[in-house]
Amino acid sequence: MTKRTPKQQSKHDNGVLKTAKYYQKKGFQVDADLKDSSKPKTIGGRRPDVIAKKGKQEIVVEVETTDSLGKDKNQQKTFQSYADKSSSRGRHPSILNT
Repeated sequence: MTKRTPKQQSKHDNGVLKTAKYYQKKGFQVDADLKDSSKPKTIGGRRPDVIAKKGKQEIVVEVETTDSLGKDKNQQKTFQSYADKSSSRGRHPSILNT
């Protein structure tokens, strides 16, 4: 997990919230790593920011800010490996320009 300044953490959390709302509007059931939300399941010991599910489709999203982009390559590999194990899964990195 990347250490963020309070300002960067706020931007990150807003990005997670926007991502969760986007998938909810598309009819997905969404778990988001936000206060007062149901948390996404851990994958390989790591918790993504959002997991969106609709039917058999499952999308894993990790929101990155400029301070965290590319910092945790093991986490990225873990989520990609999980997505690659099923054709109904996808991984969508979300990058915020901050």
